[in-house]
Amino acid sequence: MKLLHLSDLHIGKSLGNFSFLEDQKYVLDQILDIIKERKIEAVMIAGDIFDTAVASAEALDLYNYFIEKIVFDIKIPVLAISGNHDSAKRLDVNKRFYKTNKYYLAGEYTKEVVTLEDEYGPIHFFLLPFMSLAKARIIFGEEIADFTDLYRQALKDYDYKDRNVIITHCYASEISQGLEKAYNEGQKPLTIGGSDFMDASLFMDFDYAALGHLHSAHYVLDPKIRYSGTFMPYSFDKKDVNKTVTLVDLGKESLDIEKIPIKLLRDFEVRTGFFDDLISEPESDSYIKFILEDKATVENAMAKFKKKFPNAVLINYASRSVFAMDNEEINIDIENKSTLELFEDFVAYKDKRQMTDDEKNVLEDVIGAINEG
Repeated sequence: MKLLHLSDLHIGKSLGNFSFLEDQKYVLDQILDIIKERKIEAVMIAGDIFDTAVASAEALDLYNYFIEKIVFDIKIPVLAISGNHDSAKRLDVNKRFYKTNKYYLAGEYTKEVVTLEDEYGPIHFFLLPFMSLAKARIIFGEEIADFTDLYRQALKDYDYKDRNVIITHCYASEISQGLEKAYNEGQKPLTIGGSDFMDASLFMDFDYAALGHLHSAHYVLDPKIRYSGTFMPYSFDKKDVNKTVTLVDLGKESLDIEKIPIKLLRDFEVRTGFFDDLISEPESDSYIKFILEDKATVENAMAKFKKKFPNAVLINYASRSVFAMDNEEINIDIENKSTLELFEDFVAYKDKRQMTDDEKNVLEDVIGAINEG
């Protein structure tokens, strides 16, 4: 059976003031083409469907468009779970209707197993959504100490008859690696502290483990225990640029895996240099993070960049000493000064001038309106 492994769609995600919905639709349309061209027989989505628990109407519309194309137009099943970014209860709304249309969605944990058939017989898909340790203790008992315990309990009665695939959302690790793996900018830990990882060896009895949560495509412990990664970059992490989706061909006793490249609507770039050199570079609609090597801050640098690079997202300075005050001492008497006086001090410090009477009058009106509200 040809399976497409997706995860961490994060539909509705934004970076700075930029919404990725247009970029996400561009990639999702490519994925629909891949499903048709490669004759995919089922699609697996391993959590973090949306970027926030309360997704926007636009994000919901885009995801519904994607799912409806698969189940109604291409006519193949979708097997999906909730991730730590999703609202499990919200995803489970209309669950019975979804199931009748071969959209198998596990928001809350129900120990759900979906069986599909190919020419070699049944394949059982264990849909195990993300759950917190607190929720796991309610379900399995107070002895749950960490995510390894959680998965050990969830799998303890599982029957590995025939071929089996688990779809889940976690931080799977080789225990011997400890905690040295760090998250990149686009990921949030599942818990505070060091107990968010689980022992990947618990998945060894499955024919394939479709994992979500980590944003880079890679496998853990064995090639069959695999993260598909995000389908587009969600940060400027250099190792997170070349994005793919994962095709899994599960035979009777064979497993073939192929990472299919994805083309982005806009590239993600990190440009480093002096402001005057960077501002002279050719125009670009890429999402750009600038790292300035200037020895002093550049006034209105972002506004100037945006005239030439409309999708400039972020400016960092290579040296933190740029923000040093040359031993200048700033004394701000917050307790004994009015709001207007504080603004006057700020303008005097920032612009080296005194506020005009007109500016003071406008500011007084604004302060008065706020206080009345």
